[in-house]
Amino acid sequence: MPFSQFLSTTLIILSLTGCAVVPSVNKEYDKQCNIVKKNIELSIEQVDAFDQLHCSSNHECKADFLGQVAGAALIFPVSAVISGSIAVVGNTMYWLTELGECSPKVEENHDNSDEKKPKQNT
Repeated sequence: MPFSQFLSTTLIILSLTGCAVVPSVNKEYDKQCNIVKKNIELSIEQVDAFDQLHCSSNHECKADFLGQVAGAALIFPVSAVISGSIAVVGNTMYWLTELGECSPKVEENHDNSDEKKPKQNT
């Protein structure tokens, strides 16, 4: 891997280490159905992942720093998987609830236009 690719990949990963994916519930009133519609959207939030290092030796500081970097690098993908799962399940449940409470009204045709037409002899 060329150095430029390695550097750009590293910068992208490091820029995401302080972020977490968070689900949030949005509500909207539907006048036709007289219900409150809900849906879950995902957003990316900044997280304070790094604490101040309190260490007595150089080796201990390196270990603490690497532990914090590894933990921060895991926050984004793990939170994305968990929050994404919550959003899929939640939005499916909200959709099914709305479908049951507000089903589209089917207009029945009481015209019976076929019965009124005289039959033609062929």
